[in-house]
Amino acid sequence: MSIRLEYIVCNKKGDELKRFDVKTEAEAYDSVICAAEDISLLLAPIQKNLSLNDDQIYAISEHLAFQSDEVKNALKQIKKPKAPTNPKEASPKEDNTEQKTIAKKAAEKK
Repeated sequence: MSIRLEYIVCNKKGDELKRFDVKTEAEAYDSVICAAEDISLLLAPIQKNLSLNDDQIYAISEHLAFQSDEVKNALKQIKKPKAPTNPKEASPKEDNTEQKTIAKKAAEKK
């Protein structure tokens, strides 16, 4: 008699996706699947505009997750504007928004 230990990776719905004999491989695959599910949530707002169904959105999400190194390299090319280091350099609009947020929180506490 022998004992065989398998690691089964399932999606959030409980559907079996893949089986592994090695725990670290299963955990690595699971992390990619979790990332794909998170990416599909990010893509949900454009789903209707592109006339895509849930399976298509998930397939795109899964592809992006498995290509994470390439996606990271592509995203590194985006240049973000630097935040002002001096609070006086902040635009009046930003200051006004921050004041409204503080006032809102204070009102909620009362």
